[in-house]
Amino acid sequence: MRLVGIFVGLYLCSLPAAAWHEAGHRATAEIAFELLSTVEQQLVIDILRTHPRFDEDFVEHMPVHISEGDTHSQSSWLLQQASIWPDLIRRLDGSIRHQYNNSRWHYVNLPVWLTPEDERAMAGHLNHNMDTIFTPPMRPGLNAIQALRGNLQIWRDTNTPSRDKAISLCWILHLTGDLHQPLHTVALFSQTLFPSGDRGGNSIKVRRGKRTSNLHAFWDELPTPMMDLASPPGTLVLTDEDISDDSIDIWLHDHAELARQFVYTDALKAQILAVAGKQETVILALDENYLSNAQKLARKQVNLAGQRVAKLLAESADQ
Repeated sequence: MRLVGIFVGLYLCSLPAAAWHEAGHRATAEIAFELLSTVEQQLVIDILRTHPRFDEDFVEHMPVHISEGDTHSQSSWLLQQASIWPDLIRRLDGSIRHQYNNSRWHYVNLPVWLTPEDERAMAGHLNHNMDTIFTPPMRPGLNAIQALRGNLQIWRDTNTPSRDKAISLCWILHLTGDLHQPLHTVALFSQTLFPSGDRGGNSIKVRRGKRTSNLHAFWDELPTPMMDLASPPGTLVLTDEDISDDSIDIWLHDHAELARQFVYTDALKAQILAVAGKQETVILALDENYLSNAQKLARKQVNLAGQRVAKLLAESADQ
């Protein structure tokens, strides 16, 4: 049975796009920066300045109005740039990309099942790395949970050179943001349609207004610079959540559940099943209720990620 058009034809082995795109990651970093104390801010930025590509990927990209502004604005911008650095390096020259890029670190594929029959047939037989335990060394095949844990170990180790801490800082910012985009925690599985998973929504075409994209891109693009993602400085209040090593597992399963509830809704899965046998190009429609719920969730998740990053960095700075 073919599902022509729902499968995106561009290199099926390619990996999910960056969570939230640039706007969401920058908002997460901005929130985190404002929640750090002045001492913590300074410590984090001092380490970031030792990044091996600080001049090329940070200083040379700083907008003029920021470089000519006050120190606080410059520091905030630097942390925001750090949050998107793991995506920037994907577009650099081959040798640099090979040295720093780790595409598999950006996601983990917990299963969402298209039907109960798919779950009964496929559960326990998926060839995906869903392990959440990190064992050194850092390596390309880690998933997002393992990579976040590994980078936190590097960041917390007092014997780690500052340049290595700076790289890990970028990944901590970015991966925490990634894990709060629900489609970086799951993939949809079906025996006939998605036997290897839908690549976090990348293999499903959708329409938003007059624009056609894929489900993953739709969610990545929800946070925009026009949304009120970051509250004004001085108004942010941390959640009461205590951060521990177990917290990251809790985040993963919470966000996978959000994907089941708000991304792969019963209505969306019904659309997929309804068009499964059609031969023409099929594009799923997302109604206004779906869009409204998705926007609300995205705003909440960006803010939550920023608060959690602040706690992770403050915890390390206070050690």
